[in-house]
Amino acid sequence: MASNNPGLKRTESIADTMLEALKKSRYHMKRCFAKYIEKGRRTLKLQQLMDETAKAIDDVTERNPSLGGFTWLHFEAVVIPPHVAFAVRPNPGSWEFVKVNSDDLTVDPIYR
Repeated sequence: MASNNPGLKRTESIADTMLEALKKSRYHMKRCFAKYIEKGRRTLKLQQLMDETAKAIDDVTERNPSLGGFTWLHFEAVVIPPHVAFAVRPNPGSWEFVKVNSDDLTVDPIYR
């Protein structure tokens, strides 16, 4: 008998999700990443990322969609211009790492 169970499906990675979010609001995200890298090398926690985003995008209605729905995730970032590397924890005990180029907004996964 054939089973109706589709089996295991590949979940969308943070890199794929982030790339789609960056494409949707490219102008605002370029402004955000310019703000992130303007102070040079540093580390940023979630609240600092949100504060920098608020400074870059004045309009609250534009700010929330620009974040791509990532506000509920645990974020940390390391800035080494022109790249910003994100550590994202979508679930407890599970971390994903991505690198975003602030010049062209390309997203590359970082493998351990």
